[in-house]
Amino acid sequence: MQPAFRRRALAGVLGLAFTLLGGGLQPPRAAAPAPAVAAPDLRLGQIHMVETRDGATLWELWADRAELREREGSAVLLKERQPVRIVLYAPQGELTCTTNRVVIDLPTKDVRLEGAVVARTGQGAELRTESLRWIAATRRLTTDEPVTVSRGGLVSRGRGMEADTGLERVRLFHNITSHVGGPELSRTLRPGPAGRGRVR
Repeated sequence: MQPAFRRRALAGVLGLAFTLLGGGLQPPRAAAPAPAVAAPDLRLGQIHMVETRDGATLWELWADRAELREREGSAVLLKERQPVRIVLYAPQGELTCTTNRVVIDLPTKDVRLEGAVVARTGQGAELRTESLRWIAATRRLTTDEPVTVSRGGLVSRGRGMEADTGLERVRLFHNITSHVGGPELSRTLRPGPAGRGRVR
């Protein structure tokens, strides 16, 4: 290849590369603005709500403030001075919970508790987590968050949980540990057949 021809070929390749790279460059786009949150359809203060189905009470709650969002199919109960308090009812027992925020799915009556969730049974079992969902149809509790369950002297921790309303049967899914009394008695729970730990 002659030097002049090589220079023209190299210039052509560089020009093509520049064209491809240049064609792909776009001026930076402005970030899309966050969608505006619609104002609630109704705001209420000092709320006491009771939900029933087929004559049985599903749940009862008390809150400083409520926002009804009919278009979204939800009601939001919020802490101002006092935590939101909700009692969940089921044949297995009742669970009294406090939290910063409760979201109710109006069609299903499912309940989602968010922020500093503390739940206690009449038998002394206690659950602590940052997010907890209660399914009205099955009266079951679920969370994907870290959770601590205490009963008597037994304290169990893990990430992800499924339980009945009375906390009689609790399944922890990941990173499961348990201890009785002081840390010197700490032991790790062995996962069950499906990789899950069970607290009874």
